[in-house]
Amino acid sequence: MIRKALLAAAGLAALAVGAYFARGRLGEAVDTLRTADPTWLWVAGLCFIAATIAAAGSWSCAVGLAGGDTNLFDSCARYGAGSLVNTFVPARAGDAVRIALFSKLVGHQRRVRSTTGAFAAIGAARALVLIALVAAGALAGAVPLWPLLVLAALVVVAVGVAYLSRKSQGHFLDAFRALADDRKAAARLIAWMLASTAARYGAAAAICASVGTTDAFAAAIIILPALDLAGLFPVTPGNVGVTSGAIAVALKAHGVSMQAGLAAGIAFHAVETAVGLLFGLFAVVWFAPAIRLRARLTSPA
Repeated sequence: MIRKALLAAAGLAALAVGAYFARGRLGEAVDTLRTADPTWLWVAGLCFIAATIAAAGSWSCAVGLAGGDTNLFDSCARYGAGSLVNTFVPARAGDAVRIALFSKLVGHQRRVRSTTGAFAAIGAARALVLIALVAAGALAGAVPLWPLLVLAALVVVAVGVAYLSRKSQGHFLDAFRALADDRKAAARLIAWMLASTAARYGAAAAICASVGTTDAFAAAIIILPALDLAGLFPVTPGNVGVTSGAIAVALKAHGVSMQAGLAAGIAFHAVETAVGLLFGLFAVVWFAPAIRLRARLTSPA
């Protein structure tokens, strides 16, 4: 089942990366996927599930800082709805869906601004965690140091915003103001993001191991920063093709063959998309009663 899903994803990825990669290389990558170790693919799937749950937890924590109140199951549903939209719509429209859904939990009229600020706080926490990951990769000689400068600049800006927001009354800065006043809340947000990044790192390592990439853990350190960079340009639904190409190019620059790198990229995207659809299905089931109730209330008598 997993291999069939990977082959189907390979066909979709070919639409976006075919102009860049030679047809023969893509065919070799698909052949590599046929021999991928299913055990490692299942491990990657479990890691992606853990990463998604932790990411939803970070949203729950950040929205709590902005004045909202929810639980982890509800957060997974709201986050999963965004994942479902991101799978089929470009430009990361799912993030806008998440902001809209989580903003429903905030009581005041400026709830969209507060939730958008919470989203920015999540990004700052993620940048802080990635600094540690990239630093570890740089010490191991797997990645260059220059991404640290970009990430550090983002963290410095976030710290400055948190400090200045203590005297501000703008709702956009609610989450940053709460982070500045409550160190435990900041620690919880960073802990959720650390768990999400660690699980995503584990998924990347498992994917590399499934296609026979040597030193899979070092390869995973290379992949994550490349994916974050590719995520800045979400020009296709689910970033299909872009994700696979980014992983292949990143691994190629560090001595991994284009065939193995492209196979790893397609496998990564396929398994991650499958998990996103799983959480999207959970969101549909979770919100179905509320949708039916609203339909009955708004329908003419």
